[in-house]
Parts: sequence; structure tokens; C-alpha cells
Amino acid sequence: MLAWDIADPRADLAAMSYVARAIAYLTLGGVVGRFVTVRRRLEEKIARSERLSLDLMATAGSDGRLMRLNHAWERALGWSLDELYAHPFLYFVHPDDRARSAAAFTDVLAGTDVIGLRNRYRAHNGSYRWLEWNAHSDGESSIIHANARDITVLHEAEATIRDHSDLLARTVRERTAELEHSRRETLRRLALAAEYRDDDTHQHTERVGHTSMLIARALGLSDELARTIRDAAPLHDIGKLGISDNILLKRGPLTAFEFQAMQRHSQIGAAILANGSSRVLRMAEQIALCHHERWDGTGYPGRLAHEAIPLTARITAIADTFDAITHVRPYKDARSIEDAVAEIRRVSGTQFDPAIVCTFLTLDLAALLQAGDDLLRTPGPIARVAAVS
Repeated sequence: MLAWDIADPRADLAAMSYVARAIAYLTLGGVVGRFVTVRRRLEEKIARSERLSLDLMATAGSDGRLMRLNHAWERALGWSLDELYAHPFLYFVHPDDRARSAAAFTDVLAGTDVIGLRNRYRAHNGSYRWLEWNAHSDGESSIIHANARDITVLHEAEATIRDHSDLLARTVRERTAELEHSRRETLRRLALAAEYRDDDTHQHTERVGHTSMLIARALGLSDELARTIRDAAPLHDIGKLGISDNILLKRGPLTAFEFQAMQRHSQIGAAILANGSSRVLRMAEQIALCHHERWDGTGYPGRLAHEAIPLTARITAIADTFDAITHVRPYKDARSIEDAVAEIRRVSGTQFDPAIVCTFLTLDLAALLQAGDDLLRTPGPIARVAAVS
């Protein structure tokens, strides 16, 4: 007891220090041991995930050489990892995809992430597999980390869908063209049914449609609308089907009763075309009803005036008059372009819309007349039907 009391206190502190350090070493050793164990287990899990991953994982250097790959590469391409490490990655890329792949590699090195890049990699058997890539650079050591998926089946399916879509689109276009041809053929034959009775050439309706289209374009209307007018205007006199031959083909002047009966052809035509489901039939109904209305309001059947008369009817009325004057009809001889121009000028502002008359007179009327006469030398469907008849 005395010895303990007289002992140097510094000896006690040293002993305690040894004990503390021993405890610390033991504790640190335990922590380090646990850390090593956890790290080993984590590395084992990562390695196992890489082995089982369906994705192709890659690390590459700035020289384009592959530095680390997982086993999915072997399963997807058939090369061993050593064979893949032996060459720059571009060695395996399809020649057509190399420039694009090299550019993407440069972008990644510059710090731009690449997402969804598709290219083809050559497999060991010589075939090519489509891969889709995401890649980024760590920004410090110029190491690129990337992962890819084999999308060969998906790419081929997409190509098949595109091919089928293209085929479907072509088929739709072809069928639409066939339907458009059939529609126009039907409308032309319907127009012929009326014109066959009082036009020896059976081309009046087509000429009126062509001239109406040219006027519409000169007025600045859309090409689609001008083409619709071209198809609708030939039906302007379809109501003649309901007029007696004694009146329709009479060579002398009509009596008041006969003229009143003749006027009914506009309403008959509108009734024939009423409730059409297509734009061209609705326009044709409008033209048939109103093409004898006059700018000053003295026409028939509705005594409409100015802009109350549909624009399409105002256009067709001028085209119809020009053609009637410059071609032979059962009740008259053909007259010159000059005569036609003089007559149209004379009734501008009374019978015809003066603005449309001005536009009409800017056309090359000689060429227009020649184009109409060319229909006789290159007969369309109407002329062919007439020839057979």
C-alpha cells in the first residue's frame, strides 16, 4: 500500500496510455476488417452483376481502345474478351457507321453525353449486330464509360414496320389516284350526257372546265380550288337532260314559253346534283343553279346580284360564254376571238362581274382557244365515248 502511494504518477499515465493504444488498435483493426469484408462482398456483387447483365458494359481510353468489358460482349458478338481488347473499337464497327461513331466518340471526350447512338458491330461469325449506346466521360482521366444493348431484333422489326408502312402508303396513294380517276371519269360522263344532245364535238364541257380553271388561277385562287372548279364547271348544263329536244335543238328564236322552259335547266341541274357528298358535287350544284345569274340582278333563277352570285358561277359564266361564241353550236356558227372579247366587254358590269372580266382578258386567249381545240385531236374520255356512240 505504501509502495503504491509513493509510486511515480507518471508511471500510471504511461500504463494507461499503453492500454488505450492497444484498445484503439484493436478497434481500428476490427473496423478495417469489416470494411475489407464489405468491400470484398460489394465487389463480388458488382462482378456478378456484370457477368449476368444483358447490357454490354465498356470502358475505353481516349485512344479508342477497349480497357474493360463484361461478359455480355462475348455472348452478343462471339469474340473473346482478349480479341476485343486487341483492337480499337472502330475495328469492329460496320464501315458505314464508323464516321458517325467516331464523331460521337469525339463528342463524349469533349464532355457531351451520347444517348441512343445506334451502330452495327461485327460478330465473330461475320454478321453484324445492331447496338444502341449511352456513353459519358469522367472528365478527368479522359476515360469513357459506356453501356449498350443488342437491339438487332428491335431494329429489324422497326425496318419491317417501315417497309409495311411505305407499302401501305403507296397502296393508299395508288387507290386514291384510281378513285380520283374514276370520280373524274364519272363526272365527265355525266356532263357528256347533257352535252351529247346539242354539241357536235362533245367537248364544250371540258373546254369550259379548262377555261374556268385558268381564270380561277389568274384570280389567285388556290391550285386545289382551281382544280375543283375544273371538275365542277363541266356540269353547269346538266339540267339540259330535263329539257325537251324541241326546245333545246330549236334553230330559230324561242318563244316566251319556250324560253321560260329552257330557263328551268338551271334548277333541274341543281336538283340532280343536290346533296352531293363531295366538294366537287356541291360546287357543281352551286354552278348549275347560278351560272345564268347576272351581275346587275336581272338573271335567273334567283335574280341574284353582285357578290351574292357565287364566285364559281361568275367564273363559269364567262368561260361558258367565250366558248359558246368561238365554237359551232346547232343554232349558230363559230365567231372570232375578237368578236367574243367585244361581246364580253360589252356586257361587263351588267351580265358579268367586271373584275373577273378584266382578269379573263389578261389570259392568252389564242392559246386558250388552241388548247381547247387540241382536245379534239387528243380525245379525252368524253370524246371517246361520243366516238363509240
